[in-house]
Amino acid sequence: MSGGREMFSSEKYLSHDHIPEDPSVHKININIKTVGQLFNSFDPSPFLEKDLDDDAFEYIVSSVQEHPLKKKQKMILHFPKNQQKKVSEVEVRRAIHHFFEYKKILAERNIKLKLKEGELSFFVGSGFLIACLLAGEYILTFGENTLTYILFEGLLIGGWVAMWKPISDVLYEWWPIYQEKRVYNKIANMDIDFKYT
Repeated sequence: MSGGREMFSSEKYLSHDHIPEDPSVHKININIKTVGQLFNSFDPSPFLEKDLDDDAFEYIVSSVQEHPLKKKQKMILHFPKNQQKKVSEVEVRRAIHHFFEYKKILAERNIKLKLKEGELSFFVGSGFLIACLLAGEYILTFGENTLTYILFEGLLIGGWVAMWKPISDVLYEWWPIYQEKRVYNKIANMDIDFKYT
């Protein structure tokens, strides 16, 4: 994006009618010169289906993550006055909401895939662990000495190491994706205001 992160600001703004704004609402202020700065200029999709610019996406997501998701938040897009007649507020609002709704759907799919992957790896890992335990018990039938003990312990460790992947998938790896989904869902339903200065 031209100008990179310089187009963003966390500065607090007052409405043009000078009515004090609700302090309980966290405001995500984005200063831009044209609508084109918000979206990926290389994306050939129709306007309502365009991807957000990477810098805009990262700024919006990180701003939302700075506060509890239960806290009400609002996005405010600040344009120069000469853009007021050039900006279709309805289309911009719908395009941003559509983008984050799509990101939420992708996150939901990734969670399902991760859990299915964990389920499959659990059966594979369990089978390998059982095979290692049986092989270890068989080795001990040749007598308990240093060599058989080392082989038994090696098989036991190898079997449990194989279980780390399913345990990681089921207990840990889906959680960050779930958190991302919650953030995307919040932004997809967030109020978006426009100001021209």
